[in-house]
Amino acid sequence: MIESFGISGNWGWHFSRNEYVWSSGLYKIFGLDDGAIQPDYELFRSMVHPEDRMKLEDAGQILNEGILGSHSFRIIRPDGTMRMVLSRGDVYFTPDGAPAGAAGVILDITNQQRAALAVRAHNDRQRAVFEHGMIVPWVWASDGQALHAPGWCELTGLAPEDLQRNWYAPIEDREAVLRKLAEARERGKGYSLEFNAKVASGARVGFRVLMVPVSAGASPIREWTGLTFPATSAALEPQREALASGNEDQVRGLHLRAARGLLDWTFSDLAQASKLSLSTIRRLEEDADGPLARSRHAAVHALRQAGVAFTIVEGATLAVAKVA
Repeated sequence: MIESFGISGNWGWHFSRNEYVWSSGLYKIFGLDDGAIQPDYELFRSMVHPEDRMKLEDAGQILNEGILGSHSFRIIRPDGTMRMVLSRGDVYFTPDGAPAGAAGVILDITNQQRAALAVRAHNDRQRAVFEHGMIVPWVWASDGQALHAPGWCELTGLAPEDLQRNWYAPIEDREAVLRKLAEARERGKGYSLEFNAKVASGARVGFRVLMVPVSAGASPIREWTGLTFPATSAALEPQREALASGNEDQVRGLHLRAARGLLDWTFSDLAQASKLSLSTIRRLEEDADGPLARSRHAAVHALRQAGVAFTIVEGATLAVAKVA
């Protein structure tokens, strides 16, 4: 009865008689008619995805050494479809310790694998949204207890064990916020409000929370779900990365001119600070051709020493700023 669902099958192998037996369920997993073909271990290996065959023991390891591990691998059926299976088995020994036979079970875990991959992809999407926009998805119980809020603890510095009972701790004027959320739950309708919260960096950020009820038709509200996100785009900081040493060739003439302007330096000031000639500084700022790499490094170093930062913004743009 269990094997009739097509998700499990078993096999047996008697070594001395070289008898290899598959159950009806195993034929079904492999996409074969029951008894349509005489099974053996090499036939089994031939149906395993080529990239996964190395995971499996060869016949000699099983027959001579009694080695049979547990594995997850892909199989390819005769019709070309692919399934993910889980194999568990044991080798049996004679009284004198020689391998006598083996038996095992194979489970089709394709659906579980797909579900796991879907969950992983969903979590990766949530993580990407959180990292780039400080957006946190929420799930609250019907009584307002926080059940799920990936990223909220990381964002605010709240201890994970405090999420359920004290998720609102980083929020300013939390009593008013909790009161408004409770009123929304009482009405049983979606609601949004704004609040300020202290994040892990110590900054004070304005957030907006949107919460909506979850129920099946006319059934009672099962839970509440929603999003917390910065109230204004000003709270979203672009990704920044300091220009690494050795990459000064990315600094062009316009960046050097901007840096001089921030410092209120003349050509002579930069030449003196970098120990370069006036003509070299002029050629650098005009992006002239020639072997100027070493000179550019010297000019950038002098500007950095004077308080100028060269920063990569959003992966490609080079920004110039004066550091206080």
